[in-house]
Amino acid sequence: MSPNRFPLPACREFNGVYAILAWLLMVFGQAVAADRMLDPVMHHIGDTRMKGWTDVPVRPEGKRYDLRFLSAPNPTEWTLSLKQRDVEDAWHIEINGKHIADLKKKKDAQVRYYAIPPETLRAGENVLSIVPFDPKDDIAIGVCYLWEKSLREAAKLVTVQVRVRDEATLQPLPARITIADKKEKLVELFNATNNTTAVRNGIVYTSRGETSFDVPEGEYVVYVTRGMEWSRIRQPIIATRSAPPEVDAVLRREVDTTGFIAADTHIHTVTFSRHGDASLDERIITIAGEGVEFAVSTDHNHHTDYRPPQTKAGLQSFFTPVTGNEVTTEMGHFNGFPLPPGGKIPDYKQSDWVKLVSDIRLKGAKVVTLNHPRWPSTNKGPYGVLNLNRGSGDRVGGTKFTFDSMELVNSATSLQKDPLYLFQDWFSLLNHGERITAVGSSDSHTIYDPVGQGRTYVRNSTDEASAINVEEVCKNFLAGDSSISLGIFADVTVNGTFKMGQLVPARSRKVEVALRVRAPGWISPQRAIVFLNGVPTAEMAVPAGSAQATDARLKFIIPTPAHDAHLVCVVLGAGVKEPCWTTYENYTLAATNPLYLDVDGDGRYTNPRETARALLGRFEGDTSKLRNLMNKTDEVIALQMMSLARADALERLGEVLIPIAETNKNFELYQGHLPKAFP
Repeated sequence: MSPNRFPLPACREFNGVYAILAWLLMVFGQAVAADRMLDPVMHHIGDTRMKGWTDVPVRPEGKRYDLRFLSAPNPTEWTLSLKQRDVEDAWHIEINGKHIADLKKKKDAQVRYYAIPPETLRAGENVLSIVPFDPKDDIAIGVCYLWEKSLREAAKLVTVQVRVRDEATLQPLPARITIADKKEKLVELFNATNNTTAVRNGIVYTSRGETSFDVPEGEYVVYVTRGMEWSRIRQPIIATRSAPPEVDAVLRREVDTTGFIAADTHIHTVTFSRHGDASLDERIITIAGEGVEFAVSTDHNHHTDYRPPQTKAGLQSFFTPVTGNEVTTEMGHFNGFPLPPGGKIPDYKQSDWVKLVSDIRLKGAKVVTLNHPRWPSTNKGPYGVLNLNRGSGDRVGGTKFTFDSMELVNSATSLQKDPLYLFQDWFSLLNHGERITAVGSSDSHTIYDPVGQGRTYVRNSTDEASAINVEEVCKNFLAGDSSISLGIFADVTVNGTFKMGQLVPARSRKVEVALRVRAPGWISPQRAIVFLNGVPTAEMAVPAGSAQATDARLKFIIPTPAHDAHLVCVVLGAGVKEPCWTTYENYTLAATNPLYLDVDGDGRYTNPRETARALLGRFEGDTSKLRNLMNKTDEVIALQMMSLARADALERLGEVLIPIAETNKNFELYQGHLPKAFP
């Protein structure tokens, strides 16, 4: 935008005065006025008509903002304040062509303060410019003031000191500090950045358990957290320059996960993924600050090694780093780990799933996970493109799924509105015969989104975070001896002995399920559900006291079906709305991986599709015999029989299959994914 278009210099009646003042300033170097307004109005800068914007012109006034103003030189730090809105991309603030800062990214309208370094301004005419990194962004900007005082004085800043300690040892503890106003909105922080912190609007991660930052005078709420295993401190403060506040936070470990390690197998940096905002050094601090013990780097098509920055930060005792890769293809994203940091990148241009997964394994990975299978949307994600039949597990072309696991919780980028939506996909695949481990992860790209909010708890022989054996973790991960978490921890045994992933002898027509549910006092588990072959079989409320940590032991007596079955427990709870650990959807959860019930006593597990195939083979063309078989089996087996019959072009069996299958919801799911109604 031309400088002439802005109010002060543009008005003709000011032109003579402007020229005289400019001459006086050049001769005498005197200021026009202290703490003065440079531009009283807001402007629309960008390249798109914004019909919903009412406080600025709908049509953009230009692709950049340039404002001429008069000033004396600034021998010390001065301050620029301005009002801004809808800043989502990078915009550079320049004075006389010198870059002084970037606009703070924020969609909401806010007044922001920016320091002007000494000797930036000159006597006479100066030019303030706000220049887009990408001119496609549209912003509202204006109401500019020049303050002939430091940013600290202009914004009336107060220093807040925060210390975080472990209640058990009283030693400093890496943690996340969240600062909000009385309306629970994150506030701008000043003077908090150093090499032991990761700082964003309203957030400071400290790797040393202590930090300080400045805020304008006012009332605030300070939260101190360290992931879902620890207590949460919520402390209101009043920040005044006469009495700067101090917060001494003592965190208590409230969720005992002895025998398991907390793994996040999907973590990004802007350094190598080129989007998000967490640098490599900052990412290390956030991992320690969220209590993640097994951290897998998964930048897009890049092997990132966390060990050098972890060592530099002195955080080796807090987690075991593992190099992985989110192999990013046109047909889906696949995490593979562990991988050699200097090894070759898997062929991300490969379009065959089987060949791609094989190549990831050839590069060294022992675990391969299909990430966010319904991202970027239900229909455009991998399962949508393949038209995964949510009743039977069939898919277009019979595509082979050779990956080991799939994400059921992805807390930062693709959390489903329905907490059980992806579970239905998973159950259909388990019923189809796949052995796929459930995974929880964060997919965090930013400082705001907590690493480890979604996580996987993997059974492990050591609880020392720095001594985790990667081979052991991979072995237990592949065996399904793990559970997934979004704020709640769950573990289960069946018949007093058998653990997740194991085969359970179950010929007594019932099994005893012992489910343990744990959560910190600031998360509220509500109900636990037991699923057999994906069908809810039993449900129980989780006893949880108000603001008290949950440690509940639930017992279920579950009748076994006529055939082998997989058993999964899911715990659902309320979402978290506070800004320190906000869940993108209104729920928390935990889920176990399956135990496999050997009901027929043959010493092996037979999945529903195998059972259906065996039953279908008995009818030998006799529909009355098939009807008898169908009446004796359950809805999951019946649906697999229908799928197999259709695959074998036995549509004539519809008269037998449909009346039975229509009585359960899985038939509707199954039929809804067919190109035409069955038969």
